[in-house]
Amino acid sequence: MTQIRLPNDWTPRAYQIPVMSYLDGGGKRAMSLWHRRAGKDSAGLNYAAKEMFRRPGVYWHLLPSQRQARKVVWNNVDRQGRRMIDQAFPEALRARKLSDEMLIEFKNGSVWQLAGADNYDALVGANPVGVVFSEWALTNPQSWDFIRPILMENGGWAWFNTTPRGRNHAFQMAVMAQKNPAWFFERLTVEDTQVLTKEHMQEERLSGMSEDKIQQEYYCSFEAAEAVQFITYEHLQQALDRIMDDPQRPVIFGLDVARFGDDRSALAIRHGDKLMKIITWQGLDTMQTASKVAEIADRARPDRIFVDGVGVGGGVVDRLRQLGLRAVDVNAGGRATEQTRYYNKRAECWGRMRDWLKDRGMIAANPELEFDLLGPEYSYDANNRIQLEKKDDMKKRGIPSPDLGDALALTFAERVPPVMVSSADYAEQNSHVVLNDPLGGF
Repeated sequence: MTQIRLPNDWTPRAYQIPVMSYLDGGGKRAMSLWHRRAGKDSAGLNYAAKEMFRRPGVYWHLLPSQRQARKVVWNNVDRQGRRMIDQAFPEALRARKLSDEMLIEFKNGSVWQLAGADNYDALVGANPVGVVFSEWALTNPQSWDFIRPILMENGGWAWFNTTPRGRNHAFQMAVMAQKNPAWFFERLTVEDTQVLTKEHMQEERLSGMSEDKIQQEYYCSFEAAEAVQFITYEHLQQALDRIMDDPQRPVIFGLDVARFGDDRSALAIRHGDKLMKIITWQGLDTMQTASKVAEIADRARPDRIFVDGVGVGGGVVDRLRQLGLRAVDVNAGGRATEQTRYYNKRAECWGRMRDWLKDRGMIAANPELEFDLLGPEYSYDANNRIQLEKKDDMKKRGIPSPDLGDALALTFAERVPPVMVSSADYAEQNSHVVLNDPLGGF
């Protein structure tokens, strides 16, 4: 009988052993902040394969997107010419392999599945006992909120592998993990692992990689990544912590209408300097979308409704105007009001929103919104104007369309003057707005 030892024909590198030993010893939460080319996915696959025989159950390996998962892991080939999944999960141990679902079942009943965290809700019903989050800094943090209760109930483990991408949710987790005795944390640069030499780093510089990118990818710097991150963790934290009275109108809607199947329509409702609520939906046509917004407007009484009118959004604007609402068609790709500062209107909306977050904005904790706000990068064009990263380029990096962020940014498309009122008049005029849950029925 053929004997197979797990991990199969794979030996962990010395620096990979501490986190695996921690998990072997009963640890449940681990975060590995490793540099590029440190073998994050290979280590995760081989550790899961061993665990599948130690504790039969369901195991997940999640990347930021489904497409990225298939490219980076399912179809990938290692340096020895082997498919990664064939090396980690030898055929002699398999009961079946489903390529469409990127799923492998062992003969002992354990199931390993590769998926994109952008589609985590499609895995509803499963009961994983071990989950590897690969490239956590680029992953929707709501996936962890979904999975966390399952692992807590069944005593399962979670291992987060990533390189930094600015001070986003991964930065927050790193700060927490270093202080929490229930977590394992390590940060390994190329100097720690010796996988790559100083000569390799010099080759990267000569090939055109910026110093900021080198510090981010190879030296695990959160600060260097902020050189291209448009909204930083500090901007966001100021708005999350801010509490102040805001006795002013207007009420402003920002509506980002879905254009593609994987996008959602998102409606942001801002009352003065406080974000009240963001509502999302999918699957509605333009008339249904307009009707939904009009129904909400009947309760919230907005002074302006700013809609990204490019594409299908134009039809929504027309219908809202027919219904007597003050809808404004915003061309996100059109000229900015401040043409010398911003490349287009979308960059200007995000720029004004960034200033608002920093100076006076108030938002409640919302992991999905926070992920959206921290996602886009930026650059400067030939005229030194701020140019925000395109949605298509974000998706190529494995980051979904920032629908919630775009909706909130649209509320800054034009300056709507505040109407100062007395406390009594304010209470009477805004009695329709319940601050804790202004639109709980929607």
